[in-house]
Amino acid sequence: MMSRTLSVAEHRTLLRDALSAALATDARSLPVSMMYTPGTHRAALYADSTVVRGTAGQGKSFWARALTDPRLRAVAAREYRMPRLERTDTVTAFGEDPDPFQPSAGELRALAGWGVQPTALWSAVALTALGVPNLAGLRTWTERVDWLVRNPGATDRCLAEFESAARSADTVRLVVFDALDRLHPDRALAEHLASGVLNVGLALSRRTTRLRAKVFIRPDMLDGALTGVPRAERAFLTSGNRSADLSWGRADYLGRTAWTELYGLLFHLLGNHGSAEAAAFRAAWPTWEQDGSGRFLAPAALGGDAKTQEEVFTTLVGRYMGINARQGFTYSYLACYLQDALGTVTPRPFLTALATALETTGRDHPDHDRPLHHNSLRHGVSCGARAAELHQAQPWVRIALEPLAGQQLPIWEEDVWDLWARAALSDRLQELAQQAVTDPGRARTGPRHPANYPLLLEELVHAGVLSRRTSGQLDMPDVYRTAFRLGRRGGVRRTAPVA
Repeated sequence: MMSRTLSVAEHRTLLRDALSAALATDARSLPVSMMYTPGTHRAALYADSTVVRGTAGQGKSFWARALTDPRLRAVAAREYRMPRLERTDTVTAFGEDPDPFQPSAGELRALAGWGVQPTALWSAVALTALGVPNLAGLRTWTERVDWLVRNPGATDRCLAEFESAARSADTVRLVVFDALDRLHPDRALAEHLASGVLNVGLALSRRTTRLRAKVFIRPDMLDGALTGVPRAERAFLTSGNRSADLSWGRADYLGRTAWTELYGLLFHLLGNHGSAEAAAFRAAWPTWEQDGSGRFLAPAALGGDAKTQEEVFTTLVGRYMGINARQGFTYSYLACYLQDALGTVTPRPFLTALATALETTGRDHPDHDRPLHHNSLRHGVSCGARAAELHQAQPWVRIALEPLAGQQLPIWEEDVWDLWARAALSDRLQELAQQAVTDPGRARTGPRHPANYPLLLEELVHAGVLSRRTSGQLDMPDVYRTAFRLGRRGGVRRTAPVA
């Protein structure tokens, strides 16, 4: 068990500074020292894992960036013992950051409107990213696609040349596609475009050995995009060898979900903060090691053993959510109440809940004998961070849930449809789509069925926002219920609305 080398005040300082620094960064600005490599993400970096599934906040954009950043890629290669990653040359064909060699949202809308086939479009995008001179020298995507269509053998010749060069250099050339929820606000068109990305990835897997695509995509968008892939190839593209899932939980020996990755992230951040308190935190575990990048690596038990992690977390907040085990255990409480209806927990809400709990402890329990008070964890889980994260990725979800505010759960689906009809939800969703068309920065893909309320409700169920009880009534996990102001007996008290 970790010895107490830090005072309560020093622990609070370390928690405040480390959590603040982590929450102030995003996938595009994360420094090497904060980079954490959960074991559950290893398969996503295999060269042959073409499809990488992940919901909002699970790490798609981080890994898309890490694969293109030589420093982050080198860290991943060492941590995961994947030397092939260091011999990987990565280019981005589509992502969050604007790039002159990526089509903009407006260009994609225009090309789709002109009837350009998605596979031809993304073949041109991928070959341009790889550096085909005939394509890079053209000014518009219309010209690039037209050149490829008029030169039907060009794709095969280019792939053969790149394959030969990669073999000679003993490298893998990887083409990354990310942020596919920004392709178009219209869901059907976005999935139509995404099907072309999948077909390009499929072609590279089938026709080459040294050229690969990696497609980061939400599971719900993948389901729709697969309809544009030849039926005989869908199973191949989504098989265990060709796809991977980003997850922050893993099943233990009893089949239960264990959240060692999330706590491993917390302790990694505490140990890698550049402060005297962080050094003292590491000193309590003499087996911390420093790698070639300067990052400190936690002992294996601290990074992945639930029992050890619970002992350490107990020194920060105590063992129970009250005076004994009947009130629950602090270690499992956070993950339990931060889960959506599919059992998913993501890092930012987890860290935000801890930061909120720390702030609440300082305000309400300043003289507590531990850095965190267990009651403050209750405030942390209702801070609304997961709802805000989902809203940023899928703005339509909040619009769909706003008419339900003040209702009591569980609720019958007919009552939900009635509330949506009174709020003219389909019109509001249409307005959101129009705003996204006129403002490229808001071009997030909307729901698949904005005017069909039964199907729209199913989308919320599949997204983990709603669930069905055995009675047929609808329920909502507390991580969303408290943020969207719905009531239910026995639920967590709401302390903050969606940001």
